[in-house]
Amino acid sequence: MHRKKPQFALIIAAVLLAAAACAPQSNGELPPELDPQNFDRPTEITNSFLPMTPGTRYVYEGITVEDDGTEVSHQVIIHITGLTKVIGGVPSLVSWDLDYSDGELVEAELAFFAQDNDGAVWRMGEFPVEYDGEMILDTPAWIHGIKDARAGIMMQAKPQTGTPSYAQGWGPDVDWTDRGQVDQVDQDTCVPADCYSDVLVIAETSTSEPDAEQLKYYAPGVGNVRVGWRGEGEKTRETLELVKVEHLAGAALKEVQIKALELESLAYQESQDVYGLTEPILEAAALGRIEVATPKETAEVPVASLPGSPEEIVIYASDLPENALFELEFWDDEASPGGRLIGLVNNGDELDPPPENDPNATFSVQVLGGESYRCWIHMKVGEQLGKSTANVIYVAFSDALNEAGQTAYKIQTDSYLTAQGSQQQGWSWVGCDLEGAPALIEFPADGEITVRLQAGMEGVGFDQFILSMGEYLESPPVGAIVVK
Repeated sequence: MHRKKPQFALIIAAVLLAAAACAPQSNGELPPELDPQNFDRPTEITNSFLPMTPGTRYVYEGITVEDDGTEVSHQVIIHITGLTKVIGGVPSLVSWDLDYSDGELVEAELAFFAQDNDGAVWRMGEFPVEYDGEMILDTPAWIHGIKDARAGIMMQAKPQTGTPSYAQGWGPDVDWTDRGQVDQVDQDTCVPADCYSDVLVIAETSTSEPDAEQLKYYAPGVGNVRVGWRGEGEKTRETLELVKVEHLAGAALKEVQIKALELESLAYQESQDVYGLTEPILEAAALGRIEVATPKETAEVPVASLPGSPEEIVIYASDLPENALFELEFWDDEASPGGRLIGLVNNGDELDPPPENDPNATFSVQVLGGESYRCWIHMKVGEQLGKSTANVIYVAFSDALNEAGQTAYKIQTDSYLTAQGSQQQGWSWVGCDLEGAPALIEFPADGEITVRLQAGMEGVGFDQFILSMGEYLESPPVGAIVVK
């Protein structure tokens, strides 16, 4: 969490408030380029000053100062969930953080971290939700690689005094410009949790608040144990102390992971132009369906990662968990593989194409880079009603190329493929076309990509999806069911 802008009625500052170094040396330089090849074990975060062991819960307590000078109690709880989210090609560890002011939740956040081969810990992005009671004030998300955002250094591999400030991340779309600089080393400090020596102090500020600094105290083998402040421009004058470190396992850890996934579900709904372009947290499918209780109706997070041959990809509707569907339904059908299809009730309406993203089914598959694929959908055309011909499904991917080698058909953009069936009710194989013509699809590299199938008309349904680079490259399957 970083320093909040003063226009919010609630000025929130949390323990992972990332700002950066002393103002005279905050030169505003961007973070270094992130090299995914320099992250062999990115989720094993063992940096002495910022270790992140899955299952660890840190509890901090202190005070902040309101605009009128009133001191308000403040509590921050940070959970190292053990969940993983791939960002910019780098598997990143997920933290779930809660920020309370005077006993009321004012911010919940997902933050993402990865350790490089040199031992530096990178902040890969974040999704915060700022609350006023049950009302969402803002969700200023930034994620590496989206809207010019860049990951930054949260903790250097070998922090030393006398070194320049460094960018802790860069999110220009939400004014995230935080920087850090080593202020002191070899310090001693005592907090309710324990007394520590050899403590590192990092001074943090941002380009929007150059005369305000937060001082973060990091104890070896523990992490952040104290937060202080200095500078005439420091408005919240936040102080925090570590009061408890807990190690969760079993049901307690699973509950934390489920709560983190609930927040990710909200992220896909509230931050469609940023978080909506990211891959889902990897372990989500294994944890089952996530029921979300939030101030607003939210989408189920798309979580299914499906095995299969990358040459001939065949996905049955029955392969997908319910939390892969947003505003679509499973319908029983004995003729479909697995006994069910996915569809949408027909109320007579037509639906907006991408970049609108609902209703949809979203899942991940393994593909081969540099090969041409053809996409097919086994579609059930429903009864026409009102404006709906019940025969359109839009198709988009997280990372795809057109036949010219250009980025295309990307989720949450106005580039997509269309599977349009006949107007006759019943089942048929329908190609994923571009402006009515067959389209070949390529992917830039081997690996996992996300597929989104989005209903274009109410009343449409499907029970199979194919990406073929061989058998069905030229023509669709003949039979009603393709056997895997």
